Amino acid sequence: MEQQIKKYESFNDLPADSQVLFDLGEKTSFDLSKDWFLLLEATVIRQTKEICIFTFKKEDTFLGIWPTLLLKRNKLGLKEIYSFTCFYSSLYQPLISPNLTTDNLTDCLKNISSITQADILRFDIMDPTQPSFGCHEQALRKIGFKTDRFFCWGNWYLPVNNQTFSIYLQSLPSRVRNTLSRRKKKFLADGRGKLEIITTHDQLSTAINAWKKIYDASWKIPEPYPEFIPSLIRLCAAKGWLRLGIAYYDEEPIAAQLWIVSHDRAAIYKLAYDEKFANLSPGTILTAYLMQHAIDVDKVHEIDYLTGDDAYKKDWMSHRRERFGLIAYNPKSFWGLACMAKHIAGKIRKKILQSAK
Repeated sequence: MEQQIKKYESFNDLPADSQVLFDLGEKTSFDLSKDWFLLLEATVIRQTKEICIFTFKKEDTFLGIWPTLLLKRNKLGLKEIYSFTCFYSSLYQPLISPNLTTDNLTDCLKNISSITQADILRFDIMDPTQPSFGCHEQALRKIGFKTDRFFCWGNWYLPVNNQTFSIYLQSLPSRVRNTLSRRKKKFLADGRGKLEIITTHDQLSTAINAWKKIYDASWKIPEPYPEFIPSLIRLCAAKGWLRLGIAYYDEEPIAAQLWIVSHDRAAIYKLAYDEKFANLSPGTILTAYLMQHAIDVDKVHEIDYLTGDDAYKKDWMSHRRERFGLIAYNPKSFWGLACMAKHIAGKIRKKILQSAK
């Protein structure tokens, strides 16, 4: 049976029949779609890193795609194969067909490490409950790499379970409900406050300008890649994913939230508000407005706050899961062995410091 591993340097170069695996990935999360990877490549990754996309094909059928980056960590030759992620990413996993066997996966990872001469293989922000996580861990060990898991962040989410927004609202802490009721009344008084959700290309340029204005007036640091968010908004509009909520006060945009709704799942991707209007709690009001739309109009089965254990997320979400990374060292290479020793020493040191407290 013919088996073939190939390496590509751009998602634009991938054969059309590879799309089936991206379609499977997109059902799990928007940031496993080909459009997402293309967006990252165009606006962020291409400027700073070397792209390595590995594919595995057997009898003319794509069984695996590994979107990765090649990082050369120092002038002495340390090479690390890294997941195709950055600070804009919330989830990653190789795009694997259910028909890919463990033996096939082991051979694929062996070939990838041989082609790249990698000292380290590292996959960030994965779901450890997914079968592909454990399968990659086992396969890496089979080819002789030493593996370890590491915590990335907590992920708060809400299984909707077919409830209406009004029922969901009653499940929130009384403090949140009372704050929402008071602030919403004040916000809407005398017609001064207005809320809208943009879902299509209509008035998109005006909405993007409003987003930029709000973001610039917020507490957040400037975007290092200023074209990424506007491009993401346009992509989401084109795919029907866009839920861009904007709060206005006296016709001035004061808060905005970018939600992405795909395959019955709403992801709360980015939010900001003008600090001058913090007393109105526009973020709280806008969150409730978008929540109602996602539950009652989009009828999603899950709402996801994506990254981090920020305290306010517990007010809106009911469940928490964790994202982990998987790192593997090649003990047959000098740098692989050296980095593995450093990693182990760091873990030992951390345990000693924790036990000393």
